[in-house]
Amino acid sequence: MEVYRPLVKDISLFQEIVKNLIDPLEVTREAISNSVDAEAKNINIEIYRDLDGVFCISFTDDGCGMNKNELESFFNLGDSRKDKRNIGEKGLGTKIFFKSRKITVITQKNNSKRLIAEMKEPWFFLINNEIPTYTIETEDSIIGKDGTKIIIEGYLVDNPEKYYNLETIKDYILWFTAGGSFKNIFATYPELNCYVKNMQVAPRIFINDCILDIREEIAGAHQFFPPQENPLVDNNEKIYERSVNYCRHFGPYHRSTNINGEYVSFQMYGTVSGVNCRKSICKLRQSERLKGRFGIYLAKDFIPFTKKSSLISDPNYHHFHILVNSQNFELTADRNNVSNDDDPKVKWIYLMVKEIINNDILPSTQSTYFKMRKQEEINFTIKEKSINLKQRIKDFSKLENLNLENISIKRIPDNEAQVALLLSALLSNPKFKRYINIIDSIAHYSLQSTTDLICLNNEGETLLVEIEYLLSNLFKHEHPYMTFDCIVCWKVDLEINDRKTLVDGIELKLCFEKGQWLLKYGTEKIIPIIELSSVINFLINDKNKQIN
Repeated sequence: MEVYRPLVKDISLFQEIVKNLIDPLEVTREAISNSVDAEAKNINIEIYRDLDGVFCISFTDDGCGMNKNELESFFNLGDSRKDKRNIGEKGLGTKIFFKSRKITVITQKNNSKRLIAEMKEPWFFLINNEIPTYTIETEDSIIGKDGTKIIIEGYLVDNPEKYYNLETIKDYILWFTAGGSFKNIFATYPELNCYVKNMQVAPRIFINDCILDIREEIAGAHQFFPPQENPLVDNNEKIYERSVNYCRHFGPYHRSTNINGEYVSFQMYGTVSGVNCRKSICKLRQSERLKGRFGIYLAKDFIPFTKKSSLISDPNYHHFHILVNSQNFELTADRNNVSNDDDPKVKWIYLMVKEIINNDILPSTQSTYFKMRKQEEINFTIKEKSINLKQRIKDFSKLENLNLENISIKRIPDNEAQVALLLSALLSNPKFKRYINIIDSIAHYSLQSTTDLICLNNEGETLLVEIEYLLSNLFKHEHPYMTFDCIVCWKVDLEINDRKTLVDGIELKLCFEKGQWLLKYGTEKIIPIIELSSVINFLINDKNKQIN
């Protein structure tokens, strides 16, 4: 058995690549990319715990496999032997596997000897500033079993089942890996075959979650909801009854040019769709929202890698599911961002994408999908107003009569506005006005102001009056102490001597003295309360006495 050491000039490069891992599922992305580059037709992913309870994940493909030199490149940093049409030719991606306890690679190429490479405790060595070593052994070939199997044992992530379960892996594969590529849409463009391999090929992917004992096969192509421009009504939806099921496709768009003698192109495809359609093609993670998932994505090798919602000016960008691919994008080492944003080629791509969106996509969506949504909002508002009006009439019929003649208000109040109307009506009748001796007249009413009424007292002085249906609402509506001199309410619903605190920390005490409700702030200020229910009762009793 020979022992090999990966070729690298600086161990910090290894550490940096592994530490830059943003999403633990990127391991899946890199493994599938290698299988697709190896022209695998079938990829098997298995999640399990070994006999010692160690979390493991394995990737097995029926691709072309690796010879000894290619296997060494697998472990070396920046040593890639792929051709330029392959996914990520920098030789960096597989190094994220190193954040584990053990990596095993079993591979066979052209029915030659099977190679078995094993690297133990890679992460332990890296954090101790040592480059981990690996061994390679050979076995007799198994005829017809070319391909590669990668086993990652003890992958170092907290709560691995949170990331590595069938539903989460399936969603990630279909959205962010070569197993969810949308290159098949552009397979009829012959010039793209010069830049991307196997445009017509989509692998079958089998996921076996041994921990949950469930398995599923998925087609290796990006998921777009099918076109549905005349959607059925969703009876469970209150507002957007039809638009939740709407979906319209755009593209395929293929644009190309030459800049400084270099071929530049991009491919664009996508949809605008309702909530039900978007929900059906993704599995959101905990705390993730549709608004965070959908939008415009940039892609390379037809694999989405980052959102670029700034390419669309519409605030409803999250209703769109648009992918923009270009082989002219240069990616950062972790393949999560564009590293050449300022390149004239990339700027041209962005400019052309915005032109397609503004001149083609947005106008058609505004006249169809968003017009449908707007009409549904109008219909819902009309319906709600009608329902509310019917309920109001029903509730009004249950209100008690005031039983007071010569007044335009016929039912007792059930809200703050009705209290204000009743106060106004009482003040307008000279026979009743004298029972409200604190207020002479109303000067101004406002719903927006901190204080409801500006009134005048008998001396013509300004009086700030707060209107409440129940007195206790004064302390719920956050009125500061200095914004009212008097309170008018329908009912005092607090107990005598109750102490309540206003929003500014001032504590008021409720008192009843000489037939008058008062709120007191020590001896500094006394705030009179006019309880209209008591005034009405007094007026009715006074009327009955006169009759008798």
